[in-house]
Amino acid sequence: MEFKGSQAVQEGLKEFMRLYPQGVTIVTTKVGDKIYGMTVSSFTSVSLNPPLVTIAIDRASNSYSVFRDAQTYIIHILSSEQVELSERFAGRLGVTDRFAGISWREGLGGVPILDDAPAYIVCRKYGTVEAGDHTLILCEVLETVINNPNFKPLVYRARAYTTLAS
Repeated sequence: MEFKGSQAVQEGLKEFMRLYPQGVTIVTTKVGDKIYGMTVSSFTSVSLNPPLVTIAIDRASNSYSVFRDAQTYIIHILSSEQVELSERFAGRLGVTDRFAGISWREGLGGVPILDDAPAYIVCRKYGTVEAGDHTLILCEVLETVINNPNFKPLVYRARAYTTLAS
């Protein structure tokens, strides 16, 4: 049985979730000889044994099929100083090549690692779950890298970027 919430319930959920602060990440991948990246705020840890995280990708996203079909991902945590990078990978700056002019290197399988990320994890696809208008991509964590444990994370809340007080 498929349940479709009323417009009021959908709008209420959006309003509720805007109040919930979420860390901002950029997820990168490579399919064939092309590299891709997108800003993702729906990211969470799922399991320690095996080590799993999940990202949620909107099926209406231009990059949806690429991320659904990819096998390797790098999930970068952003610092409070990386708002412009988040906007670039969210497609809000009108930049065609999201990697142009930024410093990155190839990681596992040629997947881009953003050099200025304070921390990132390297993952491989573990599975997918169709969930309403999104697909949850379960990722097995293969490696964690923390370049700067003292950074202030970029957080998104109430349609605005913020950070945590230290």
